[in-house]
Amino acid sequence: MAVNASVERFRKLTVDLQKEVHDLAVAELNVQAARLAETIRSVAPTDEGGLKHSVRVVPGKKDTVVRVVAGGQLTIRQSISSKPYDYARADEFGTVNMQARPFFFPTYRLMRKRIRSSMRRKITASIKKRSAV
Repeated sequence: MAVNASVERFRKLTVDLQKEVHDLAVAELNVQAARLAETIRSVAPTDEGGLKHSVRVVPGKKDTVVRVVAGGQLTIRQSISSKPYDYARADEFGTVNMQARPFFFPTYRLMRKRIRSSMRRKITASIKKRSAV
């Protein structure tokens, strides 16, 4: 049975739209991740030296996954009990000797709705623009 030309054209447009929306979503995801990382850096405590520099964007295994993280090798310290600890976590959650000074998760929670809304607007605008053609 021969495939109708309009059906084939529709399939091609759908595939093209998927790729376009995917590429746009990945680009916007990276923009939003960079914005979140910069905002977290701006509110991070400054008395520990490397904490602001440890906030970074880490790409995932898939291009649709991006993580914003803080801590790691720049913030590992030796404690009195000779057990190393990450002072980024100590600042965020506190310790038995130190009050918590959260900077990471409160910032994320404040920006979460705005990030999702921006992603949704970009994707919807792309679909509407393409479907009007």
